[in-house]
Amino acid sequence: MVYLKSPKFIIDGIPRMTGTAGQKRVPNDYFAQNPFPLPPIEEQKRIVAKVDELMRQCDALKECQQARSESGVKLMNAAVQYVLKVVSGKKESQRETARALSLT
Repeated sequence: MVYLKSPKFIIDGIPRMTGTAGQKRVPNDYFAQNPFPLPPIEEQKRIVAKVDELMRQCDALKECQQARSESGVKLMNAAVQYVLKVVSGKKESQRETARALSLT
């Protein structure tokens, strides 16, 4: 897309435009004679490898974020349950308190 908006592509295309003032357009043969530039195949492979690596990192970060979110929900639920028990006056042992606040 950047290539199609580059000054050289636009400037070279202006004299080839057809149509009236409000409907000027570049003919199809202009695009056929100006193929889209691609980097050498080795550079393309390097780019694909880097994108694949970054996508794996994104997937790992997403999994980590999901795990943290689930842990936060468990901790919040345990804390709410503990507070409700304290407010209701129920006594519990240190072991029960620790279990209620654990993330298991």
